[in-house]
Amino acid sequence: MFGLTRSPYQDVFNSQREFDRMFNEFWSDLPDRTANAPATGFHVTSSDDGWRIDVPLPGIDPEHVTLECAGHSLTIRAEEPGDTNGRGRVRFEQTLTIPQFLDLDKISASHRHGMLQLTLPLKESVRPRRIQIETTDGQRQLAGSTK
Repeated sequence: MFGLTRSPYQDVFNSQREFDRMFNEFWSDLPDRTANAPATGFHVTSSDDGWRIDVPLPGIDPEHVTLECAGHSLTIRAEEPGDTNGRGRVRFEQTLTIPQFLDLDKISASHRHGMLQLTLPLKESVRPRRIQIETTDGQRQLAGSTK
């Protein structure tokens, strides 16, 4: 056949490509190494009164969960000790940056069925409020009602 000569370099490049394919396939087929850790996804719901943040912590006793506020950061830590050999130990840490219009001093937390629920109210300074308008005849009337 004409023009079908095989270069010795093609075998080297083909084996290199095959090795790369097998290497990538090996790493992509490994199970997730954080399978014992709780899900890190959380759900935020906003309302007129503030935000509610739901953090799933399945299988973690609420006594092993700590919340810490510093500045505008909220850190959620959970650590299940596991057995005496250290098996089954679960560690979780998530830090959230909280917007300035939410009041971290009035945060409340509850835990039910593996779900940590945080309630963060709006600061009083950003809540809508009614302003009284005085009329020229001295009577007061409400205007600009937001609720």
